[in-house]
Amino acid sequence: MNYSSRFWLYAPITIFLLIAAGVMAHWKFAADDFEKRLAALKGRAVIPGVTMDWSSVAVGGFPFRLDAGFTGLTLSGAGAHGPFRWSSEKFALHRLTYGRPKAVFEAGGRQHLSWTDASGGAHEADFLPGSLRGGSVMDARGLTRFDVDIVDAGAKDFTIGELQLHMRRDPDGSDLDLMLKADAMNAGGTLHKTVQVYATLSQAAALAPLLRGETAWPQAVANWRAQGGKAKLSQMIAPGLAADGLLSPLY
Repeated sequence: MNYSSRFWLYAPITIFLLIAAGVMAHWKFAADDFEKRLAALKGRAVIPGVTMDWSSVAVGGFPFRLDAGFTGLTLSGAGAHGPFRWSSEKFALHRLTYGRPKAVFEAGGRQHLSWTDASGGAHEADFLPGSLRGGSVMDARGLTRFDVDIVDAGAKDFTIGELQLHMRRDPDGSDLDLMLKADAMNAGGTLHKTVQVYATLSQAAALAPLLRGETAWPQAVANWRAQGGKAKLSQMIAPGLAADGLLSPLY
């Protein structure tokens, strides 16, 4: 076998091994950095006024993802109008090690959510979802999109066939679009086939520090209102419900 033949035999194998070694090294560095950042967040503020904690976490996802599987995850702190708390028995976070900063998450087991509405009233819900999935997309200006989809949520006081929450920042950054939709919702013995509410928040620039994780939620909302920010409701389908109160805990 001459030199030329050996080159074409071994060159592809060598290139493949070099690429594989590069992928492994890149994932290892990314995973180490990810674990350090998680350790720095445990029991501390992920953004001003909001604390994240968990019982245990395992990192994986080789070779192209970073996965974090949590047990006993809790997010708590100051919401737009008062304290909130969300806890999940099991929670998984997935993100790619390349491409745009996009994260996908899913939760399982018992979920607990408590929050404060726009009038200062306290609410809470304990439920078990058939599935709970969501995602977020970031860019240089912070959070640009956030989505949650819950299927077959069951609790003592309510059941919901499917619940969706979507947030999108308009490309020019002037508005934030919010949408809440619930199908086959039975609350207090009353069945609502479809509940759907859209809201557009003007003066979204005042909320930009919150979307970048730099300002506490209550302060960002206060600044937004002081700068003339308003919520315009549209496409409301909420028979028998106070449509203006369904999304207002967020702002």
